[in-house]
Amino acid sequence: MEQTKEFVLTLDDRPGTLAKATDAIAKAGINIEGYCAVPSGKDGKGTFRVVTSDPATTRKALETAGFKVQEERDVAIIDAEDRPGFLAQILRRLADNELNVGPTYSITQNRIAISADNFSKLRESLQEVASTARRK
Repeated sequence: MEQTKEFVLTLDDRPGTLAKATDAIAKAGINIEGYCAVPSGKDGKGTFRVVTSDPATTRKALETAGFKVQEERDVAIIDAEDRPGFLAQILRRLADNELNVGPTYSITQNRIAISADNFSKLRESLQEVASTARRK
């Protein structure tokens, strides 16, 4: 498991806004490892969540391009097994440990980004899962 940051931005829901945000990251030489873009449809705004290879420079690149980071969250990155039930197994273990999971999505190289309100408990739970998997 590795730890990184996820940035959340509110974008205008119109052509080119998402391209401008991703272009700012690309021009800084940063790889986007995962993202989720959701248009709202109601207020003309959308949400852009992004995980990159260089969080500090990502924030700077986005802010320099005129975007405001609304939220910054710690996320855990885990390697995902490409088999039915893997994600369900991980999420069940987190639920058994009474963790309320936040935004979770797949990212590059067969990995999953997971956030939770209690990051230290999330880290402990994922380390527990990893040690159980190694014993099998």
